[in-house]
Amino acid sequence: MNSILKLSAPILVLLFAVGCGGRTFKKSPIDEYITGYADQDNFTIILNDMDVEGTFFKSYKHRYQVVLQKGEADPVSTTSAWMEVSKEFFFANENNLGMTLCYKHDGKLEKNVSPPGYQYVGNKRYGEWRSQNGNSFWAFYGQYMFMSHMFGMMNRPVYRSHYNSYRGGYYGSRAYYGPTTNGKAMYGTNSAGTRKARPGFFQRKASRSGWGSSRGRSGFGGRSSGFGK
Repeated sequence: MNSILKLSAPILVLLFAVGCGGRTFKKSPIDEYITGYADQDNFTIILNDMDVEGTFFKSYKHRYQVVLQKGEADPVSTTSAWMEVSKEFFFANENNLGMTLCYKHDGKLEKNVSPPGYQYVGNKRYGEWRSQNGNSFWAFYGQYMFMSHMFGMMNRPVYRSHYNSYRGGYYGSRAYYGPTTNGKAMYGTNSAGTRKARPGFFQRKASRSGWGSSRGRSGFGGRSSGFGK
Protein backbone atom coordinates (compact mmCIF):
# COMPACT_ATOMS: atom_id res chain seq x y z
CA MET A 1 0.00 0.00 0.00
CA ASN A 2 2.79 2.44 0.91
CA SER A 3 4.55 1.75 -2.39
CA ILE A 4 1.34 2.64 -4.27
CA LEU A 5 1.06 5.92 -2.39
CA LYS A 6 4.70 6.74 -3.10
CA LEU A 7 4.14 6.08 -6.80
CA SER A 8 0.91 8.10 -6.87
CA ALA A 9 2.44 11.30 -5.46
CA PRO A 10 4.50 12.31 -8.52
CA ILE A 11 1.64 11.26 -10.82
CA LEU A 12 -0.74 13.57 -8.95
CA VAL A 13 1.73 16.41 -9.26
CA LEU A 14 2.05 15.74 -13.00
CA LEU A 15 -1.72 15.61 -13.46
CA PHE A 16 -2.10 18.87 -11.55
CA ALA A 17 0.48 20.53 -13.78
CA VAL A 18 -1.18 19.24 -16.94
CA GLY A 19 -4.59 20.29 -15.68
CA CYS A 20 -3.24 23.80 -15.20
CA GLY A 21 -1.92 23.95 -18.75
CA GLY A 22 1.55 22.80 -17.78
CA ARG A 23 2.31 26.13 -16.09
CA THR A 24 4.15 26.31 -12.82
CA PHE A 25 4.11 29.17 -10.36
CA LYS A 26 7.05 31.53 -10.66
CA LYS A 27 7.78 34.43 -8.38
CA SER A 28 7.96 37.90 -9.90
CA PRO A 29 11.22 39.84 -9.48
CA ILE A 30 9.41 41.98 -6.91
CA ASP A 31 8.66 38.94 -4.77
CA GLU A 32 12.27 37.88 -5.18
CA TYR A 33 13.44 41.28 -3.94
CA ILE A 34 11.09 41.10 -0.97
CA THR A 35 12.49 37.68 -0.06
CA GLY A 36 16.08 38.74 -0.65
CA TYR A 37 15.74 41.86 1.49
CA ALA A 38 13.70 40.21 4.23
CA ASP A 39 16.32 41.20 6.80
CA GLN A 40 16.34 44.87 5.70
CA ASP A 41 14.09 47.49 7.27
CA ASN A 42 14.25 50.05 4.44
CA PHE A 43 14.26 49.50 0.69
CA THR A 44 12.41 50.75 -2.40
CA ILE A 45 11.80 49.00 -5.74
CA ILE A 46 10.97 51.35 -8.62
CA LEU A 47 10.10 50.27 -12.17
CA ASN A 48 12.95 51.92 -14.08
CA ASP A 49 12.37 50.62 -17.63
CA MET A 50 10.35 48.15 -19.72
CA ASP A 51 10.93 46.43 -23.04
CA VAL A 52 9.56 43.72 -25.31
CA GLU A 53 11.82 41.70 -27.60
CA GLY A 54 11.01 39.26 -30.36
CA THR A 55 8.45 39.05 -33.15
CA PHE A 56 6.62 35.74 -32.97
CA PHE A 57 7.92 34.64 -29.57
CA LYS A 58 8.13 37.69 -27.36
CA SER A 59 10.09 38.13 -24.17
CA TYR A 60 8.96 40.74 -21.65
CA LYS A 61 11.56 42.53 -19.57
CA HIS A 62 11.88 44.97 -16.69
CA ARG A 63 14.68 46.96 -15.12
CA TYR A 64 14.38 48.21 -11.56
CA GLN A 65 15.84 51.04 -9.56
CA VAL A 66 16.67 49.61 -6.15
CA VAL A 67 17.10 52.06 -3.27
CA LEU A 68 18.55 50.38 -0.19
CA GLN A 69 19.09 51.98 3.18
CA LYS A 70 21.01 50.05 5.80
CA GLY A 71 20.72 51.28 9.35
CA GLU A 72 21.37 55.00 9.73
CA ALA A 73 23.33 55.24 6.48
CA ASP A 74 22.07 57.33 3.58
CA PRO A 75 20.00 55.50 0.94
CA VAL A 76 22.00 54.10 -1.99
CA SER A 77 20.45 53.71 -5.46
CA THR A 78 21.40 51.07 -8.06
CA THR A 79 19.82 49.96 -11.33
CA SER A 80 19.29 46.27 -12.01
CA ALA A 81 20.11 44.36 -15.18
CA TRP A 82 17.24 43.48 -17.49
CA MET A 83 14.99 40.81 -15.94
CA GLU A 84 12.52 38.68 -17.84
CA VAL A 85 8.99 38.75 -16.45
CA SER A 86 5.76 37.05 -17.39
CA LYS A 87 3.49 38.63 -19.98
CA GLU A 88 0.78 39.01 -17.34
CA PHE A 89 3.08 40.76 -14.90
CA PHE A 90 4.42 43.01 -17.65
CA PHE A 91 1.02 44.27 -18.77
CA ALA A 92 -0.21 44.54 -15.18
CA ASN A 93 2.54 47.14 -14.78
CA GLU A 94 2.46 48.90 -18.15
CA ASN A 95 1.07 52.05 -16.48
CA ASN A 96 3.68 52.01 -13.71
CA LEU A 97 6.90 53.21 -15.33
CA GLY A 98 8.79 55.37 -12.83
CA MET A 99 6.55 54.27 -9.97
CA THR A 100 7.43 52.54 -6.72
CA LEU A 101 6.08 48.99 -6.96
CA CYS A 102 6.84 48.20 -3.36
CA TYR A 103 8.84 49.52 -0.45
CA LYS A 104 9.68 48.67 3.12
CA HIS A 105 9.99 51.53 5.55
CA ASP A 106 11.00 51.09 9.18
CA GLY A 107 10.20 47.40 8.87
CA LYS A 108 6.71 47.82 7.38
CA LEU A 109 6.13 46.48 3.86
CA GLU A 110 3.87 48.36 1.44
CA LYS A 111 3.07 46.61 -1.86
CA ASN A 112 0.67 49.07 -3.48
CA VAL A 113 1.97 51.30 -6.25
CA SER A 114 2.91 54.84 -5.21
CA PRO A 115 4.98 57.82 -6.42
CA PRO A 116 8.71 57.33 -5.71
CA GLY A 117 9.97 58.66 -2.39
CA TYR A 118 6.56 59.05 -0.78
CA GLN A 119 7.59 56.94 2.22
CA TYR A 120 10.11 59.62 3.21
CA VAL A 121 7.63 62.49 2.94
CA GLY A 122 6.44 63.75 6.32
CA ASN A 123 9.41 62.24 8.14
CA LYS A 124 10.99 65.07 10.15
CA ARG A 125 14.36 63.35 10.07
CA TYR A 126 14.66 64.05 6.34
CA GLY A 127 12.80 67.30 5.72
CA GLU A 128 9.87 69.57 6.46
CA TRP A 129 6.77 71.14 4.98
CA ARG A 130 7.35 74.61 3.56
CA SER A 131 4.99 77.18 2.09
CA GLN A 132 5.29 79.22 -1.10
CA ASN A 133 2.58 81.20 -2.90
CA GLY A 134 -0.02 79.68 -0.63
CA ASN A 135 1.03 76.09 -1.35
CA SER A 136 2.57 73.73 1.18
CA PHE A 137 5.19 71.37 -0.27
CA TRP A 138 7.74 68.88 1.02
CA ALA A 139 11.41 69.93 1.11
CA PHE A 140 14.30 67.69 2.09
CA TYR A 141 16.96 69.17 4.34
CA GLY A 142 20.20 70.18 2.64
CA GLN A 143 22.07 67.00 3.59
CA TYR A 144 19.27 64.91 2.07
CA MET A 145 18.69 66.99 -1.05
CA PHE A 146 20.19 64.18 -3.13
CA MET A 147 17.03 62.21 -2.37
CA SER A 148 15.02 64.69 -4.45
CA HIS A 149 17.17 63.75 -7.44
CA MET A 150 17.15 60.05 -6.55
CA PHE A 151 13.36 59.90 -6.54
CA GLY A 152 12.75 62.42 -9.33
CA MET A 153 11.08 64.97 -7.07
CA MET A 154 12.86 68.06 -8.39
CA ASN A 155 10.41 68.65 -11.24
CA ARG A 156 7.39 67.19 -9.46
CA PRO A 157 7.26 68.59 -5.92
CA VAL A 158 5.07 66.78 -3.41
CA TYR A 159 2.31 69.13 -2.32
CA ARG A 160 0.76 68.54 1.06
CA SER A 161 -2.76 68.32 -0.40
CA HIS A 162 -1.64 65.52 -2.76
CA TYR A 163 0.15 63.67 0.02
CA ASN A 164 -2.87 63.95 2.31
CA SER A 165 -5.04 62.54 -0.47
CA TYR A 166 -2.65 59.60 -0.82
CA ARG A 167 -2.57 58.87 2.91
CA GLY A 168 -6.29 59.36 3.32
CA GLY A 169 -7.65 57.29 0.45
CA TYR A 170 -4.95 55.15 -1.15
CA TYR A 171 -2.19 54.12 1.26
CA GLY A 172 -2.39 50.42 2.07
CA SER A 173 -5.29 49.73 -0.30
CA ARG A 174 -4.73 50.82 -3.92
CA ALA A 175 -2.37 52.51 -6.36
CA TYR A 176 -1.95 56.27 -6.33
CA TYR A 177 -0.97 58.20 -9.49
CA GLY A 178 -1.49 61.70 -8.16
CA PRO A 179 -4.01 64.27 -9.34
CA THR A 180 -5.28 64.21 -12.93
CA THR A 181 -5.02 67.17 -15.29
CA ASN A 182 -6.54 67.11 -18.79
CA GLY A 183 -7.07 63.38 -18.45
CA LYS A 184 -3.48 62.57 -17.48
CA ALA A 185 -2.19 61.65 -14.05
CA MET A 186 0.83 63.35 -12.49
CA TYR A 187 2.69 60.04 -12.15
CA GLY A 188 2.95 56.81 -14.10
CA THR A 189 3.90 55.78 -17.63
CA ASN A 190 1.92 58.37 -19.57
CA SER A 191 2.52 61.32 -17.28
CA ALA A 192 4.31 64.40 -18.61
CA GLY A 193 7.10 63.93 -16.07
CA THR A 194 7.81 60.35 -17.16
CA ARG A 195 7.76 61.27 -20.84
CA LYS A 196 10.32 63.98 -20.18
CA ALA A 197 12.53 61.83 -17.95
CA ARG A 198 12.51 58.68 -20.14
CA PRO A 199 12.34 59.69 -23.84
CA GLY A 200 14.32 56.60 -24.86
CA PHE A 201 11.59 54.31 -23.56
CA PHE A 202 8.89 55.94 -25.68
CA GLN A 203 11.08 55.98 -28.80
CA ARG A 204 11.84 52.30 -28.35
CA LYS A 205 8.19 51.43 -27.78
CA ALA A 206 7.06 53.38 -30.85
CA SER A 207 9.68 51.67 -33.03
CA ARG A 208 8.23 48.32 -32.03
CA SER A 209 4.62 49.20 -32.89
CA GLY A 210 3.68 49.85 -29.31
CA TRP A 211 4.36 46.20 -28.38
CA GLY A 212 0.77 45.28 -29.23
CA SER A 213 -0.17 46.51 -25.78
CA SER A 214 -3.59 45.39 -24.64
CA ARG A 215 -5.76 48.46 -24.50
CA GLY A 216 -8.09 48.84 -21.60
CA ARG A 217 -5.94 46.92 -19.14
CA SER A 218 -5.28 48.86 -15.99
CA GLY A 219 -2.09 48.61 -13.97
CA PHE A 220 -2.03 47.99 -10.24
CA GLY A 221 -4.87 50.42 -9.81
CA GLY A 222 -7.10 47.81 -8.24
CA ARG A 223 -7.35 46.68 -4.66
CA SER A 224 -4.09 44.80 -4.56
CA SER A 225 -0.75 44.79 -6.28
CA GLY A 226 -0.93 41.23 -7.57
CA PHE A 227 2.76 40.42 -7.00
CA GLY A 228 3.60 36.87 -7.93
CA LYS A 229 0.89 36.61 -10.55
